[in-house]
Amino acid sequence: MNKLLTRGGIEIIAVFIGISGGLWSEKQIELKKTLKAEKIALRSIHDEFVSDSTSLSSIVNSIENEQNNIQNLLKHISNDTMLSDEKLNALIFDMIYFSYLTYDNSFYEGLVKGAGKKIIQEDSVSSAISSIYESTYKHLGNMFDIQKDLIATRTYDAFIESGGYLDTKQFSISESLELSQKAMFSDVLKNKKFVTQVSFHHDTNYFVLNQYKWALKKVKGAIGVIENYLERS
Repeated sequence: MNKLLTRGGIEIIAVFIGISGGLWSEKQIELKKTLKAEKIALRSIHDEFVSDSTSLSSIVNSIENEQNNIQNLLKHISNDTMLSDEKLNALIFDMIYFSYLTYDNSFYEGLVKGAGKKIIQEDSVSSAISSIYESTYKHLGNMFDIQKDLIATRTYDAFIESGGYLDTKQFSISESLELSQKAMFSDVLKNKKFVTQVSFHHDTNYFVLNQYKWALKKVKGAIGVIENYLERS
């Protein structure tokens, strides 16, 4: 009887070990799939962040150049310097057309958020990535609204309402309508509404510039976090 019980106990243990081993194997297979999906997601997002950081650097440089141009325009208005009509025309163009970030969050939405389970294993890495998409980029969306509505559009409206118009190389309004841009700029740059808007444009643009610099720093930080994690894994 004891031998039968012992044999039965061994068989039960063997079955238990077999089940446990099977479950462990399934978990290992599932873990390998998750780690593979994690690497694909992280590399895709990393490349996207690198591209975005290049775009953000370009935007920062663009806004800094615009700020320098506006300062020259304000000096011209104050008679501290003299700018040609062509230069003034280019400055107004520069103030109306602005750079902003366009980004692709499809990798994040599809490979991370839409995966149905936790793909990125380390919380600090997951947090760094989600912070960019869920916070930083959404904040830059607000900056776009400021750039469009409070800066570019208002500056253009103030310029037009003050009697201004823009000339292009493709179609010269000045030549075709026999208008004098010199006389136009002379009048517009004396208009208090336009001058006030130019000053507001410069000050608000300074705030926007700092937000893009902050975003660039955040994205570069996230790139570093991803790279360090990939090196360790």
